[in-house]
Amino acid sequence: MEAGTHVAPPHRRDELAKIFQGWPTAVQNLIQALDPETTNRLEIADIDPLERLVRGRIALLGDSAHATTPTLGQGGCQAIEDAEVLTRYLHTTNISVPDALNRYEKARQDRTAELVLKARKRTSTIYGHEPSATQQWYQDLKQEPPETVINALAKVILAGPLG
Repeated sequence: MEAGTHVAPPHRRDELAKIFQGWPTAVQNLIQALDPETTNRLEIADIDPLERLVRGRIALLGDSAHATTPTLGQGGCQAIEDAEVLTRYLHTTNISVPDALNRYEKARQDRTAELVLKARKRTSTIYGHEPSATQQWYQDLKQEPPETVINALAKVILAGPLG
């Protein structure tokens, strides 16, 4: 939908039912179980990859470092990776905290930027920037066996420092 599109709370369940029409019964049941008066409807946005994640003795982690759209399911995962890498470098440094922070930045910069941009590309596909591509993506997704989706997520996770 166009940025700024508003759907009043009483109509949110109907909106979701229309979007996910034809999806499996479990999806339909979930939609019907939602209370449209307490269901949030948020616009999806991200930020361009930052040039720096560290300045002096301050390091950005998680969404403050690389806010992304939810289309890859990696927001929380990347925050955990950030924490693990930063902890590892702080724990093992024998030079200085600024050195550990700089190593953290170098280790995380490319991976997080790549995922932000990949998620952005996916967002333009699945959120209707090109309606025919969006429709095709959802049609394909309905046919995907669950293990294919799980394997795709695992591939992204295993490519990182915890893999």
